[in-house]
Amino acid sequence: MRTSAFSDDGPGGPDRLGDTRDTRDTRDTRAAGEPPAGAAGRCRPAVTAVRGGLVWFRDDPFLTPEGEDDGDALVYVEDGLLVCEDGKIVAAGDYGDLVRGLPPDTKIVHYRDKLILPGLVSTHVHYVQTRIIAAYGNQLLDWLRADVFPEESRFSDPDYARDVAALFCDELLRNGTTTALVNCATYPESVDALFAESVGRGMRLAAGKVLMDSEECAAPPELLDASPEVGYEQSRELIERWHGVGRSIYAVTPRFAVACTPGMLRAAGELWREYPGTLLQTHLAENQVEVAKVHQLFPECEDYVDVYETYGLLGPGAVFAHAVHLSEREWKRLYETGSGIAHCPTSNLFLGSGLFDMPRATDPLRRVLVGLGSDVGGGTSLSLLQTAGEAYKVGALRDFPMTGVKLFYLATVGSASAMRLDHLVGSLEPGHEADFIVLDPDATPLLSARTSNAGSLGELLFTFALMGDDRAVLATYLNGRLAHERDADDAPTGSGREPVRRFDAGGGKRWQRTSERNYMRWTVYDPETGWSKERGTTSSVPFGPGIDVYKDSLWSLGTGGWKPFQMMCNRYQKEDDTWYTRLFVNDVEGNYVLASDQVAVQHANDFLYCVNHRTEDDARLWWTRYNSEGPEHGWSPHRPVEDDRDVAVRSTNPAATTVYDGLLYCVHDDEDGFLRWITHDTATATWGTDRLVPGDIEVARAPVVERFKNDLYCVHDRGGDELYLITYNSETDEWSSDEPMVDTDGNPIRTGYRPAIARFNDYLYCVYFVYENAYYGSLWWTRLHELGDEWSVPEHIPDVYSSSGLDLTPYYGGLYCMHRF
Repeated sequence: MRTSAFSDDGPGGPDRLGDTRDTRDTRDTRAAGEPPAGAAGRCRPAVTAVRGGLVWFRDDPFLTPEGEDDGDALVYVEDGLLVCEDGKIVAAGDYGDLVRGLPPDTKIVHYRDKLILPGLVSTHVHYVQTRIIAAYGNQLLDWLRADVFPEESRFSDPDYARDVAALFCDELLRNGTTTALVNCATYPESVDALFAESVGRGMRLAAGKVLMDSEECAAPPELLDASPEVGYEQSRELIERWHGVGRSIYAVTPRFAVACTPGMLRAAGELWREYPGTLLQTHLAENQVEVAKVHQLFPECEDYVDVYETYGLLGPGAVFAHAVHLSEREWKRLYETGSGIAHCPTSNLFLGSGLFDMPRATDPLRRVLVGLGSDVGGGTSLSLLQTAGEAYKVGALRDFPMTGVKLFYLATVGSASAMRLDHLVGSLEPGHEADFIVLDPDATPLLSARTSNAGSLGELLFTFALMGDDRAVLATYLNGRLAHERDADDAPTGSGREPVRRFDAGGGKRWQRTSERNYMRWTVYDPETGWSKERGTTSSVPFGPGIDVYKDSLWSLGTGGWKPFQMMCNRYQKEDDTWYTRLFVNDVEGNYVLASDQVAVQHANDFLYCVNHRTEDDARLWWTRYNSEGPEHGWSPHRPVEDDRDVAVRSTNPAATTVYDGLLYCVHDDEDGFLRWITHDTATATWGTDRLVPGDIEVARAPVVERFKNDLYCVHDRGGDELYLITYNSETDEWSSDEPMVDTDGNPIRTGYRPAIARFNDYLYCVYFVYENAYYGSLWWTRLHELGDEWSVPEHIPDVYSSSGLDLTPYYGGLYCMHRF
């Protein structure tokens, strides 16, 4: 299996990163990899396994035969499971094959609608320039003097350096970058600040103090090293202090030839040789004026590359940023020495430096290792997705457009290979470090609309590269731990409408998503065998479905289409195990019936009732009913619910309905959040008085109701996710006190969204939802016996995961639970 054009040793000599010796001062008593005292990790508790579409590379798409989307280089597991242990990936493959081998207590985080890829790897970035992104650029040398050098001078202040280092690491993780090769400032304090931050987070960063002592670069005196000896000694002390601590790698960092005297370049070469396992980074042939200046300063050298080679700065583990203006001889030497290149397209375009020659770099006969670098602050974004998009455009101008597969190769294992870290990062292969990201095809409305038409995985990856940014990164993991989650502080409380895709069961590399969202799924409880395997339908709803049995069929009603949402009806027939889609509901007058949230569905006498909100800006409840026979055949006109005083009934959340004591009961909350109830006579099609439930019970979510033990049972959430129960008896016309639902162990029952309840055999069943991450969760169930007063200890419904929104009803000897995912 080939991941680069070189063997581990490479034509330029042994792989420097194969030596993992700890070169720190022996006075440091910490164990290898232990963070400094007080640097508590900021990642969340370890995640054992994640489920989703897995994507990584088994070969170099620039070297494999051209095919559809360069698919031969790609591994794609549509319904995959990634298993992590002790910071390493221990298994990656098909969910069905791997899940059975997990320990019973393994917690699986589900991203079944998303793509899971290796963490992105940036081969070149300046953290000390984070705060001058988009500083008006002009040309390179002018921009350095006007903007870069004044900003970098501020990093002699340790407090300022720490603040920017924290911001920089936050933004890397927000953008899905888990490994980076970073330039600091000339001040050792800038290096200390960055490594302290990265070690505390568990990040794999390579970084180093910039070496520069030449006045030719026009930097202010305070920013220059006093001498090569000072630069050497400060770098040596930093290597001893940080290299090998946590996941830190030191990178010897001569800024570029114009900024270094021959003595400084010689010192850099000596440092690199003295400390195997370190990297080397510098700039090369970024700008034509710069190239001409190098020829002037080093006339004895044949070209720019020869300057670096003269001082021992070429070889595996050396990464040269830009390399825009190279001769054929220079390309040849980079190839022969196994040196790497950081392609920085946003920076090259922003500063007008030129167009990188990707066709030459990826020539199969002399393939140079190339990765992507954001090069902030010359680069205009820390997002490697945006960087990949600009790389495509630069390639297109070179008559070398690249597929999405090639662009993501460059951003993952390509970059890792250029840094000689591909045995550690850039892949989901078992044995690699468990750094990975979750990409969301529905991160924005426009991205969602575009990815819904993606016909292949390659097209989806290309869309991410051209349209993606930090918003597309749903989550970032380091060492198998969640390190960043998009909108973590704004997790949905039940109203989110996450689109869901189907996995292509064919096992190929097709990406398949339906044009509609939130597919309905169902499972059935049998008292003897438990819950069935989850099954799917071909219909979707942006809110939870409402279900009930009518005329020997299971009916499901929900919303569909685009705003204003229309009510959609589906019917399941047990005898032939088939769902029949009736599409959108029209009333007897030919008008669409609208629905803007979950529909309350209830069979009452000869009718199937629906009570719901019509549009998002209308708090009134509306109702319609269906009759399959007689003069009222069809759906009645959609009308507001009006009580016996002709006052419209309004509700903040969806209503709940059930049949009790010969009437249709509707329980809802009013616009102030207080629980209310109203009854409906099916014979006269009239509503009674809308009344406040005694006790001024304020609810946080929509209630649910069911007849049980000759009473009306109402379950609701008063806030804090804890469920409460109140009952009503029609003979006494009295409501009970409102009490928390507690299981037989004395624990309160909590939910992340509106539950569902149903009477089945001798029990009242309650199925509810618990968030597993910001968007999806698992389903749990408990039940109350008609002779008891305590709920059973809740149990997890195996292998069933859901978005918020579900309903429950008995049908043909089983308890049917429908939900959306």
